[in-house]
Amino acid sequence: MAVLVLGRPSVRAGGGVLRPARRMARVLLGMMALRPNRRLPVEWIIDGLWPDHPPASAAANVRSHVAALRRLLPSAAGPGIETLEDGYALVTGRTGVDALWFEHLVREGRHRRGSGEDVDAARLLAEALRLWRGDLMEGVSVPAALQSRAIVLDDLRMCATEELVDVRLALGHQHHLVPVLKGLVVEHPLRERLWHQLLLALVATGRRSEALDAYRQLSLVLDVELGVRPSPATAELLDPIRHTGADG
Repeated sequence: MAVLVLGRPSVRAGGGVLRPARRMARVLLGMMALRPNRRLPVEWIIDGLWPDHPPASAAANVRSHVAALRRLLPSAAGPGIETLEDGYALVTGRTGVDALWFEHLVREGRHRRGSGEDVDAARLLAEALRLWRGDLMEGVSVPAALQSRAIVLDDLRMCATEELVDVRLALGHQHHLVPVLKGLVVEHPLRERLWHQLLLALVATGRRSEALDAYRQLSLVLDVELGVRPSPATAELLDPIRHTGADG
């Protein structure tokens, strides 16, 4: 059993995925999963659920939502919600929340990469990224108090993606990575590292004209959006092409 927040807030139990029926309960599930094993004061929960005008029944509503979530988490072996002094806590191990497990897998993947175990590093990073089923807490708003946590997870997702590409490039998967990277630079046009990786893959597979076109696209995007040029490290990737011509 696991609480899922790397996508729509829900609970995986057995072979199925259960979602709280009420939107506020889904928000509360996400709040607890993003701050597991910590006491969340009722007032803090109320501020997250109703940031502007909490109803007079807010505390009672929180109790009702907690009760609904407990019905989704009946297993003693999985995550559970404990009542603490003036608050609640989602008590779980790292496999009980997908966000925690994601962070663990990324750490393990980085460790394996640092040890030169590229095949295992690629496997772990890919497994970590597969945990994302959509945007964080998709379908509901991330409360203001958890925005910094959301930024950390989103950034780690992007960094893990780039690191996985680096490992697969090192393993010689350039042909497979070209279409993947072409899609990624469309989604994230200001991530120069992705463009750098695309150029590496294009040059390595002999697609020199495409590499020059990609560099021109990057230069235009960075100039228009940020008023800067590509880094020297990226520009240097094209030196062999410039010296020999696009057609080699």
